[in-house]
Amino acid sequence: MYYQLIALVGAFVLSILLTPICRRFALATGMVDHPDAHRKLHREPIALCGGPVILLSSLFAAFFTPFLVVAIRAKFWNDPWPIVGLSVGAIAIVALGMIDDRYTLRGRQKLFGQIGVAVWMVWSGYRMSGIDLIGIEINTAILMVPISVVWLLLTINSLNLIDGADGLCSSVGWIASTGIAAMATLGGHTLEGALAAGLAGSLLGFLVYNFPPAKVFLGDGGSMLIGLILGALAMRTALKGATAISLLGPVAIFAIPFFDSGMAILRRKLTGRSIFSTDRGHIHHSLLRWGLSHRGLLLMINILCAITAGGAMLGYMLKSELVALLSTLTVISCLVASRAFGYTELRLLSNRVYHFCGSFVPQLDVRSVDGLPKYRGRRHIVRFQGNRNWETIWDALLEFAEKHDLAKISLDLNAPWLHEGFHASWNRTRMPDDSHLWRTQLPVFAESRSLGRLVLVGRMMDIDSASVMTELVEMLEGLQPDIIALVSEGLLSPVSTRAAPLAEGSSEVSGLPLASLPR
Repeated sequence: MYYQLIALVGAFVLSILLTPICRRFALATGMVDHPDAHRKLHREPIALCGGPVILLSSLFAAFFTPFLVVAIRAKFWNDPWPIVGLSVGAIAIVALGMIDDRYTLRGRQKLFGQIGVAVWMVWSGYRMSGIDLIGIEINTAILMVPISVVWLLLTINSLNLIDGADGLCSSVGWIASTGIAAMATLGGHTLEGALAAGLAGSLLGFLVYNFPPAKVFLGDGGSMLIGLILGALAMRTALKGATAISLLGPVAIFAIPFFDSGMAILRRKLTGRSIFSTDRGHIHHSLLRWGLSHRGLLLMINILCAITAGGAMLGYMLKSELVALLSTLTVISCLVASRAFGYTELRLLSNRVYHFCGSFVPQLDVRSVDGLPKYRGRRHIVRFQGNRNWETIWDALLEFAEKHDLAKISLDLNAPWLHEGFHASWNRTRMPDDSHLWRTQLPVFAESRSLGRLVLVGRMMDIDSASVMTELVEMLEGLQPDIIALVSEGLLSPVSTRAAPLAEGSSEVSGLPLASLPR
């Protein structure tokens, strides 16, 4: 216990001292997060220096504290690869994050780099040899390597995705690292406990400057480093028996970041967006819309993380995975039932599952009184955020689709700078084969910024489809004044003119241009 305490205090002091130095260096070299007109809410460039600060303070405190040198040296000479592997992996992930912060890598490029780091970590010894899930043990050797890589990717990206508000990732990471340090201490893993405690101390020191309103940001280098170290240490401290890892404990510690990233992927896939796209649907955005202040949402998420981490530690002490499972399910159920977060995404999923199951049931055409064909269709509208009346635009598009006997139409709007997210879809119950369909996708713009997209699917018929597209363009031109009115609505309200910084990595709405649809 003394080792962990020494590492925590040492990392805290080093982080306090290093952060101002790294901040000045970041500002001087242009390693900053600039405001933009899309989703970033801060008004001036903020230094991105979390990666170097967390790396130097946590590893230095753990590896060079005099009382730990003997223990680490013994570990190193017996099996050097875990220590070497963690050090090299940490440096590599910070370098990847800093390159992304500076040059903005594409999502697939960053993912490729993350996979490379995860494979290196697994090769260095950070891998599962077996999984124990409520008494069910899986120890097939050929599966453990890919499962370990996927686990590290999950922890890296879940902490990276939740880094969207001042102090959020730092505080969530501090709670998680404290939980892992406690589990390591209880399990007799001295070195792992010292590393986790060092990470907790460095995050606590960085949080002094990262607390809202933040003077510095973690950046991708810092958030991904936290996820990598925590994911690696969790695999080595959650042992149950000789080899198998009790998976529910680490999952409970990461429950809130996992739930947030899982809902983000679900939301984007079910609306047809790229999983690498950005939006305002994360848990911190939802709590802000609930009426919480930025410090209030920080407190709320920290409480939720503390409950799940506490359940994981209590379950570890009592040797009962059900305690960790119960704490996780309780927190997630409360979030969904209160509609604070996750309700809309799960509703979208349930609707998709319902329609999929219904596709196996034969459907008959429905004829109207005048004998003209009228087909039964499936309609679904989901509002992720905002309160503008996009239904008026959608109703006009739906009327056009039915008039021209289209098979499917969807409107997906994702405007972070407007705090608006709207998705509506309609398709006929009896869809023709793909070989008999044509598809087109039209972007919706607010001047030079994308507002969303409109997707139309029609049936190949004898009539000229070009005439349908001509009428569509004419209809969109007729809707343009309504689009302009909706985008301009409420821009002079107090919400859009407040001066306080709102969230890490974002900038405020002001002076929005009028919307226009492409002709």
